[in-house]
Amino acid sequence: MNNSKTFWKDLKSGHFVSMVKEASRGQVLSNSQEVYNVMKPFFVENDDVETVFCIFLNTKNRILAIEKMFSGSISASAIYPRELVKRILALKSSAIVMVHNHPSGCIEPSPEDKAITVRIAIALASIDVTLHDHIIIGDGFHSMADDSGWLKSVRSRYDDLLIL
Repeated sequence: MNNSKTFWKDLKSGHFVSMVKEASRGQVLSNSQEVYNVMKPFFVENDDVETVFCIFLNTKNRILAIEKMFSGSISASAIYPRELVKRILALKSSAIVMVHNHPSGCIEPSPEDKAITVRIAIALASIDVTLHDHIIIGDGFHSMADDSGWLKSVRSRYDDLLIL
């Protein structure tokens, strides 16, 4: 029982987050389940506010960094594409995975979640950076890339505009 209490205390303190950040550099995440498994501990400490993290990837999809980008209130988080682009350029990242939590536990994307995903995908495509996925963590997780190709259709619509 004592080991369980120590583990929980370490998890809630954010101790594991720094370990995950260090150990993840250079690693590859192959699917949304792996992203969820790695990112879930990041949301334990402050689970009462929406927080947005990004996993920055190089051209070989190896992790350059995992960073907290934005946080907000219990039901919303302001996400600024310009700030995200600045960080991507600073890290020389060629792709990202965006991950945020829903403190309510509901993993269904809100209309605002979908709208910001489109804005981010377009902003990144315009600088030749790929948004691989936007994952919502709550009671489980929701992947916009796995969601019947929803994210792929966003990319396709943007590509269609460029052909005109």
